Amino acid sequence: MAQDAVPEAGPLPPAMADVLAAVEASHDPRALDALVQYLQHAHPEAQAAISAWALRRSVLVWLAEPVPLARREVKVELPLEGPEPLQPDLFALPVKWSGEGELGAFVSTGSAPGSGFVGRLTVIAEKGRWRVATSGRIDYQKTSDEVTRNQIRLTLEPNYKFDDHGYVFGLGQYERDRFQGFIDRYSLSAGLGYNLLEGDGRKLSIKAGPALRVTQPVEGPQEQTLSAVALADLKVRLTPTLNYSQEVSTYFDAVRRTYYTLAALDSRLSSKLKARLSYTLQHEAGSGVARTLTDTTSRLTLLYGF
Repeated sequence: MAQDAVPEAGPLPPAMADVLAAVEASHDPRALDALVQYLQHAHPEAQAAISAWALRRSVLVWLAEPVPLARREVKVELPLEGPEPLQPDLFALPVKWSGEGELGAFVSTGSAPGSGFVGRLTVIAEKGRWRVATSGRIDYQKTSDEVTRNQIRLTLEPNYKFDDHGYVFGLGQYERDRFQGFIDRYSLSAGLGYNLLEGDGRKLSIKAGPALRVTQPVEGPQEQTLSAVALADLKVRLTPTLNYSQEVSTYFDAVRRTYYTLAALDSRLSSKLKARLSYTLQHEAGSGVARTLTDTTSRLTLLYGF
């Protein structure tokens, strides 16, 4: 049996085209589909032209409309506690500088009694978790035109804070004090530190580690020893204008033992100026010490912060 020939799509009759255009203008797709189906059923002779018009319209509509994208609302909840956010690039962080200068007079007892002057300068640089503190101090005393005290103390201390309380530190120190029994002394140490108290006007930090000390005594050969060092730093705010602080350091080895402490009471005079009353005790003992060496120094000084 021969198949029926499919009629070619001819032009759409003008009246039918007008009706389709009017319904299309109403932007009602259901009404337009119903009209196309009705016209195809009622006018089989124009079925090919109607189908061609409907196909052509579908293609144009598909090309004109943007591709619909599925919208999904994503809610991200950040944990209240979790890993610390990534730190910015260390080289991009600014360096925070601070420091303090001290100048005044003192009265001492012990191996070199008398009076004199003291000067100290401390500079601190902080960047990210790094902190580097440098300090230099000189005590000079002259009695009856004779120098009876000429003490120099220089320190360099870098440290890196690895969490809220703990840090690693390094400490380099140079000292000169003939009245304590040595001409030059170099100390190099490193170790771990921990902040036991921090906040509410109180801070207590302790640190310890091994140390290498090279000492040139006033009398005798040079000494090079491996020591242990323990240090503590306490700061307490007593009133809004009155602070107490104390530094303690202890070195001990098979040859020498050194104990040093500085206690200070600071009274704020202005935003950057303070008056300080301090007391220093330094004790040297050991096989290389010719005599008992325990010096105490009381100071009344002015401090300027920057």
